[in-house]
Amino acid sequence: MRESLGRFRNNVLHSYQLQLKDYLKQVFNIDAIQEEWSSMRDEYGLSIYSPRLDVAVGPFATHERLGYVYDEMLRIPQVEEFMRKLVEYNRTNLERYGDGFVVPGHYEDILYMNHNARCFMAIEIEHLVSRKHLMGGAINASALGRFGVVIPWSDEKMRAFVKLVRYLHYLRYAEKNTFDTSNLLIVSREQMDIALVEVLRERNLTQLNEEVGS
Repeated sequence: MRESLGRFRNNVLHSYQLQLKDYLKQVFNIDAIQEEWSSMRDEYGLSIYSPRLDVAVGPFATHERLGYVYDEMLRIPQVEEFMRKLVEYNRTNLERYGDGFVVPGHYEDILYMNHNARCFMAIEIEHLVSRKHLMGGAINASALGRFGVVIPWSDEKMRAFVKLVRYLHYLRYAEKNTFDTSNLLIVSREQMDIALVEVLRERNLTQLNEEVGS
């Protein structure tokens, strides 16, 4: 029974990965979006760890730096609108404690962070994992993407991610070694779905108006 439940949950997660990939292809209008992307597969000669991202939005900077390509992508209106929505959702989630300990960055504050990213957006969907794995997922997403996105599968995981960011912020506050997750966006499944639907609806309305006006 427990194994059957585990397989069901894994199937649900994989279905969501595929659905998310399809929607993101429509938003970014590119095919370079992969699920289970092995981020360092071309660096095996270095014998280094290769995180596998749940979903990654390219193009993929595996042989050259693509920072300026990502800059151009952010000038596409629907891409900018989508990213702004995710940044605002992240602000809402990080401010849930309301004590001002962590002040989330605005869109303009994190726009050009991690200029030598491995991909445009690195997404980790966290479901049946421990809190130790949550930290690994958050750091991988932040390190590998111009924007790192973590999608908690439950409110419990949401609270865990918020506390993780607060912990890393405390380390910096206390002048200890830490990791800068300013480009990490914590977004629930529902928030991600709303952002995707709203951006695609607006795009379709714009295209329809242009067709009517032509």
